[in-house]
Amino acid sequence: MELSTLTRQTLIFIDPPQSSPDAIIRYMSSALSECGLITNKDAFIDSVLRRENEGPTALGEELAVPHGKCDSVVQASFCVALFPEPILWPGLEGPEPVRLVFLLAIPPNEAGTTHMQLLTQLTSSLVEDEMRNAMLNATSAEEVLALLSTGTTPAQEVPENRVKSSYLVPLILGLVASAAFINAGIHWMQSLSS
Repeated sequence: MELSTLTRQTLIFIDPPQSSPDAIIRYMSSALSECGLITNKDAFIDSVLRRENEGPTALGEELAVPHGKCDSVVQASFCVALFPEPILWPGLEGPEPVRLVFLLAIPPNEAGTTHMQLLTQLTSSLVEDEMRNAMLNATSAEEVLALLSTGTTPAQEVPENRVKSSYLVPLILGLVASAAFINAGIHWMQSLSS
């Protein structure tokens, strides 16, 4: 999957004016709506905020990946926001500094496939220091799109700690998925007792 095929320059924001998770989710959702990638902006925002309440989407490394799955999503896509200064985003151990936000929009019928492929590919790419730093230092939407298109930065010597970081991706994905699964189970059990 080539990441650049799921976004476009008009969905990439360098230093947007929003400074809270709720505001940036709403801002990016509006952009998805304006591009015709979602048909009901409010329903999509509700799905993203509901997912945010199930478990944190800040994944460390100054990265947050909020996402929504609902019928108003026309096709799988995502927005990108880059902040020169960190904003605080809910994380596993409280608010985390975040400078890079990817908002994923996933149709329900692609929830288990495209969603996980996209999430895995994004986090795998961005856990690498070279790619993350290149993305964080980008000054234009064109530059971000080019980085997403190649999926890598120019070849550099592999640092010794790079191997250790490869364990971070499955750990983070497992923690986020476990939190959402447990929360869904709790809600299901509560609905049975009502």
